[in-house]
Amino acid sequence: MRMTRGAARLLGAGLVALWLQPARADDSSTEELQRELKAMRAQLQQLQQKMEKQQELIDKLTRQKEAAPAATPAAAAAAAATPAEEKLKQEITEQVERDIQPALSAANKTFPSQFNPAIGFIVDTVASYQEHGGGNFELRQAELGLSASVDPFARAYAIINGNDDGIDVEEAAIVTTSLPYNLTLKGGRFFADFGRLSKFHDHDLPFVNRPIVLDEYVGGESQANGAELSYLTPLSQYLTITGGWYNKIGAENQRVSNLDPRPLGEFTYLVKPDTFVSINDSNSVDLGFTYAYTPKVKSFSVDNTDFLTDGKPRDLFDWELTYRYIPLSQASYRGLVWGTEVLLNHETWNVAPAEDQPIFRPRDAVGLYSYVEPRLTRSLYPGFLFQWVQSIDRESPATLAYAPYLTFWASEFQRIRLEYQYLDAPGNHESQFFLQWTAIIGSHVHGFRDS
Repeated sequence: MRMTRGAARLLGAGLVALWLQPARADDSSTEELQRELKAMRAQLQQLQQKMEKQQELIDKLTRQKEAAPAATPAAAAAAAATPAEEKLKQEITEQVERDIQPALSAANKTFPSQFNPAIGFIVDTVASYQEHGGGNFELRQAELGLSASVDPFARAYAIINGNDDGIDVEEAAIVTTSLPYNLTLKGGRFFADFGRLSKFHDHDLPFVNRPIVLDEYVGGESQANGAELSYLTPLSQYLTITGGWYNKIGAENQRVSNLDPRPLGEFTYLVKPDTFVSINDSNSVDLGFTYAYTPKVKSFSVDNTDFLTDGKPRDLFDWELTYRYIPLSQASYRGLVWGTEVLLNHETWNVAPAEDQPIFRPRDAVGLYSYVEPRLTRSLYPGFLFQWVQSIDRESPATLAYAPYLTFWASEFQRIRLEYQYLDAPGNHESQFFLQWTAIIGSHVHGFRDS
């Protein structure tokens, strides 16, 4: 019976897989589909006949055992053989499953579209007006995303971005899917697992612009060429630990080049523990800490016109906290999200003028952002963003900014956002207005992320 149920489930899965395949539009494709369905039906019938023969064998063995006299030594021998029969039944069941699995896998690969990667395209446009800088219409991103399984052991994806600066391969990485011990390895170009919002693409941010502290300390998005290994610990409390090794972190980080080989002391190394705490059914907290270390990194001169050749170590710390209130009765469209991220940069800088002998001094710089976003309805998400950032070299006063914003979700594929920001930066005090319009077509290869 165990074999019959298992085989029936597998047969049912095969028939459902066939039924769910998309219909062909033209006549020739329809005929091809019918031929493929007939071939698959014949395979399933052959398997069913094989199963019936094996079931007859099992029934025969069972009748022989029942026909033996209860009080004879043969009965004792039959009773002693029961474990062997059970083992035989188990072997037959496993054999049937092994026989039918390739046919089911072949059914999923029967249609040519199954070999194509999932494709998505994202358009992100921003209209802006700045009190001192004037207005502008900007195509911030036209992003093409590709993703597919390579084989049972890995998947690959790529994000290609085009804007006014040209076309760039923003991400292109391979990720394992079946390593033992809860390990996952990623290699290529990808967004390093640094902090929280630094690994979000611009259109995924909960507000219009990337926080100032991430532009200043990380170098924008945490794009990196390298490798990352993640480990999901076997604890009752969710905990992942990620280690990374990269040329550099930061798409706009100009202090290191991806084109130049370097000694091991000039790579960037990362470690990040990350956990999720469920307070109750409606309240949860994400907590994370990231430490990125570069043993030797170039530092600017005080006037930012020259690099020093003998770099010094750099330590970059990140603490992140995200609180979510999502009542179960309101699905995921209502509730509240509060996110905060604090960064600390510790580095030794040359504080002497470019023409003088270098003078090295350690400098600590701190920056943070915090935002709150109540979700009033399925479509309307108001929010407020606060930022305070010290300059990374501590040679100028801190920057202060605050921004109320309103997000309107026309659907899960289209979003419109209006934002006002007051910026109080050294040499620049102004009001800024932004209108963002973002849309997705195709598969959600790289769609909107939960803020």
